[in-house]
Amino acid sequence: MSSEPQQNPYTVLGVPRDADARTIKKAYFDLVRQNPPETHPEVFKRLREAYELLSDAEARQAWDATSDVPLEGVAAEQAECMAAAVEEFNADNHATGRRLLNTFLADHPDAHEVRTLLGKNLLFEGYPPEALVEFERVLEQRPQDWQARLHRGWALQRLERLKEAADDYWRAGKLGPTELVPRVALADCLEQMRQVPDALDVLAEARKLPGLKQMDVLSLTVRRAATMLEHGLGADAARELDGLEVDVPANADPELRRWTAGQLSAAAANLFAQQKSEAANALLERCQRFNPTSATEGVFPVRVDLDLAALSDGARQWLRAEAERNEGGRTLKTWAIPVAWLVGLGIATLFFFVDCFRAPESRTEFDWACRAVFAAGLCASTLFAARILLHTLDSPFGDFHVVHPLHLVQVLRNHVTVWPLVHLTDIQLMDHHNNGRYTHTALEMRFSRRRVVLRVRGRQPAEALAQELSGRRRRVLELLNRGMLDAESGVEHLPAALLARGTKGHVRAEGALPSWVGLGLTAAVAVLVVVAAAVPHRRAADAHVWGLARNTRDLGPTLTFLRDRSGSDLAPQAQARVDAELAQARARMETRLDEGSGTAASRPFFSSLLDAVSRTHSRRVVVEMLGVEKSDSRPELLVTAWQRMADEALGKDVLFMDSARAAGREGPPAATLRVRQQVRPLAANGTEDPAVELLWAVTTEGLGSVAPLALTARGVSAEDPVAAEALLHTWVERWHLPGAGTRRPLLFTNSLLAQEASP
Repeated sequence: MSSEPQQNPYTVLGVPRDADARTIKKAYFDLVRQNPPETHPEVFKRLREAYELLSDAEARQAWDATSDVPLEGVAAEQAECMAAAVEEFNADNHATGRRLLNTFLADHPDAHEVRTLLGKNLLFEGYPPEALVEFERVLEQRPQDWQARLHRGWALQRLERLKEAADDYWRAGKLGPTELVPRVALADCLEQMRQVPDALDVLAEARKLPGLKQMDVLSLTVRRAATMLEHGLGADAARELDGLEVDVPANADPELRRWTAGQLSAAAANLFAQQKSEAANALLERCQRFNPTSATEGVFPVRVDLDLAALSDGARQWLRAEAERNEGGRTLKTWAIPVAWLVGLGIATLFFFVDCFRAPESRTEFDWACRAVFAAGLCASTLFAARILLHTLDSPFGDFHVVHPLHLVQVLRNHVTVWPLVHLTDIQLMDHHNNGRYTHTALEMRFSRRRVVLRVRGRQPAEALAQELSGRRRRVLELLNRGMLDAESGVEHLPAALLARGTKGHVRAEGALPSWVGLGLTAAVAVLVVVAAAVPHRRAADAHVWGLARNTRDLGPTLTFLRDRSGSDLAPQAQARVDAELAQARARMETRLDEGSGTAASRPFFSSLLDAVSRTHSRRVVVEMLGVEKSDSRPELLVTAWQRMADEALGKDVLFMDSARAAGREGPPAATLRVRQQVRPLAANGTEDPAVELLWAVTTEGLGSVAPLALTARGVSAEDPVAAEALLHTWVERWHLPGAGTRRPLLFTNSLLAQEASP
């Protein structure tokens, strides 16, 4: 219900009786700035009562109709009764006020104005059935009264009888063809019935009413845009708001533009109350264009992170005062933890770079890439810890929170986080215990879709904080709805223009570089240091590995060094050692395969093998036998025979023979002896001759001067070891290998192992 102050509201605000809404609002704001509630509470109360009365169209009309007009007889009694009832309503004595009205109606049942006032109070106090009865009695007396029809519709809508309410609103519009309120009420009802397109059409038609004021047209446009945003019609709302900017251009009356901004902020408040933050901010973005000088009418991001240096001097002084009040100053713990982190990260960084330069183990390019990434992250983390420590020493604050008139503010050293209360949707309290002992209360809040948790020591302080936040949010929405946020004390500390910068990221002081610039440069320098360490480390690692290989009698580590580090500066020394060892093997070969022996013709074959070792830096020779079953043991026996021949010709540990099934322990093969076996069945001739003919096709890979062979032998089956041994002896004799001309066991078959267990 609208209040009715004892003093003349026009006199209180200092405006003429024909002043329009924006003139009244401007006068109110000017007087509130001169008489803030903190220092002039009584004056502020009178100003607010006067503004609320003149802002309510019906209350203002009633005041204008009864003030300064001499009344007589029943009319005077009626005015006196209504004035007394309103005074009781303002004093929250609603039952007494209604009793005064009912007493007057008992003697004057046709006093429709008194009955309407009674119905409005019943509706306001939450008694819609009783209010409906009063409005229906008024309609019995005055069936053409559009206001009574409108009030009946409000009562029906409160009772969720929406179709009947919509019909009453439509009828009220017909009875008052130039009245705006029934059209707006009908749009509200249709929207509640989820008939949004029809509601938008009603608002569009309402803008065409004859004699409508410009501000009413603008208000309807704002209402249509807000409805579109509420129901996800963002593109249509943008076009509607574009039209609003055309209707109120930049060169229009500044007061009209500020009034339009107030209408937008009121619509945004309703959307915030419905937890439609994005839609509300879309209106506030336009609101900021209409009133750029406002400290509060602007976009409210869900969260704003900003540096302390970005705040004004007044805001920093306010935070200092709040820090003293909330014990939020810097403490030993505030800077001790950053020091510990910095020292730990600094030591880790130092040891890491020392390891990069001095560790002797070999590293691949992938290892260096991983080290570069790790170094970048480690150095960036160290710089970050150093910056936190510097900010800690530079800032007088520790860790605390404070409730701003419009926001929840968290302060950590020089970092400030602002949570606008318009986005607050839920608050929950949860007590925490440790071993059955109370420790703190967690205040869990939801700002739009983000979760914020505050630790508060003490259940009562936590409940008080929760109540304060809820009350502040209600007040913020109320003031935003009235366009009065600018009048709230303290809002200038966090102006809308500063918060709007938070939509694009962290807010820093003017001219300050983003933190990622320094972190990125540090990471780049760390990568360059790792790259610079790679070259000397590679040389040191080469020297370390070569030293180990050089001090080993076996030639294998030297060959591995040449394979893995062929581009090293020490490769010529390793190659010289290999050549020296191979020269000794050649000397042994010439001694064992002398000119007078039958195996002297095999010198080119073994020389080719030694050349392959020098060229490939591998002493592995693979013997492949193709065309045999996996379970056949002859490939391994064949490898054993070849190993024995190589040792006889060159000496031990010069060549290593293995089969294709064995894992290569000596790098890639220097040469390959490939044996492809085929079995040709023979026709039976009634004798004891073998039933098959065994064929071996022998080829080499890596030994270009050795001609291929085609060997045959007869056997009783494809797995006959005697036939395989005969083929090997033929192979040895054809190549004049050690053992040619003899028939000693070469394959070590089971039958021959009993005769000769060693070469």
